[in-house]
Amino acid sequence: MKIRIASFLLVAVMLISVIVPIEALAKSSTPVWDKYSKNGSYSVSSFTFKVSENDFTYKVWYPKNIKNMSKRPIILYCNGTGSNYIKTPDTVKYLKKAASHGFVVMTNTDENTGVGTSMNKGMNALIKYNSNKSHKFYNKLNLYKVGLGGHSQGATCCVNLASKGKYKNRKYFKAIFSCSLPTNAIEELQNCPYNASLVGIPTLLVSGTGTTDNAFISPLETSMIPAYNKIKSDVIAARMKDVEHANSIYQTHPYMIAWFAYKLSGNKTAAKAFTGKSPEIKTNKEWQDFRRKYYCNPAELKTVKALKKSFKASWNKVSGVKGYQLQYSTSKSFKTTKSVLISKNSTVSKTVKNLKANKNYYVRIRTYRTVSGKNYYSKWSKTKTVKTN
Repeated sequence: MKIRIASFLLVAVMLISVIVPIEALAKSSTPVWDKYSKNGSYSVSSFTFKVSENDFTYKVWYPKNIKNMSKRPIILYCNGTGSNYIKTPDTVKYLKKAASHGFVVMTNTDENTGVGTSMNKGMNALIKYNSNKSHKFYNKLNLYKVGLGGHSQGATCCVNLASKGKYKNRKYFKAIFSCSLPTNAIEELQNCPYNASLVGIPTLLVSGTGTTDNAFISPLETSMIPAYNKIKSDVIAARMKDVEHANSIYQTHPYMIAWFAYKLSGNKTAAKAFTGKSPEIKTNKEWQDFRRKYYCNPAELKTVKALKKSFKASWNKVSGVKGYQLQYSTSKSFKTTKSVLISKNSTVSKTVKNLKANKNYYVRIRTYRTVSGKNYYSKWSKTKTVKTN
């Protein structure tokens, strides 16, 4: 009897191995990508509207059961040159997919979005809908959880919408997904230049390694890296292998949805694609050129007051950092230095004692964050000089 049972189990296992490939039984190495490549759990509805300031049509996709849900995060999607959801139907596929994961997603028919004006008008409309008691979106939009996604000139639109001093709605925008950001030289020709140093929200920069992106429109060295270095916030950059410019948004969109699920909704599964020592986007074999920057807002050294064999330094409180590093030296070039680490960001002054009397000291400060046990620092403040009593 035992022999018959064992034989039966062996045959069953052999049958399963024939029906189900061994690879299918293995654990996926890209679970986040897999999840957001598929539709989410929500049925999706949509509607269109217009605004008085232009002739574009705006379309919004949203979870059908939104009236019974908590406030929804928003994605504003900006079109690339000559593209919109009507002319390029694939756009509908990934924007509707994003809505099925719980987002309210808006785009329009503008084929030259780069300056950002038309999408800003659309955001104004969403704000009004959120306060209109007769609208389906009444009190259902999380206006302070808005992500900006865009391809090509649409990526430029994202940068301009989030740039300091350009739009009042900037306060609502919390993350950017920039796909195939063109070089600034290209965007100047299209009359929509951008300045990445004016951006201060977390950004995911992606592009393809195909010839059209790599050599012409969004090269690593002349587009992605300059933007990466200039943005004053946390930034991740990576490129998908063998993807051409025209297809880059459609090919990379699962990480767009995951990025916003992480940054706008705090989804812990989505976060694994971008956080930790080995984030999925880094280990994904379809991607390359991964780099990640943790940004710290700098501190301003306000005063350094001379005291007897000591000085008291004060600075502004900086949000989003763990603390400060105060550094001082008798050398103007800081050849030899001493430092004090202040581990609370609420501390805004420090008295440094046991110094030499009647001696000039050069003082500067920077902020720091701790991520996975490693400290990341801001740039140094301007140096101040003090002569001790």
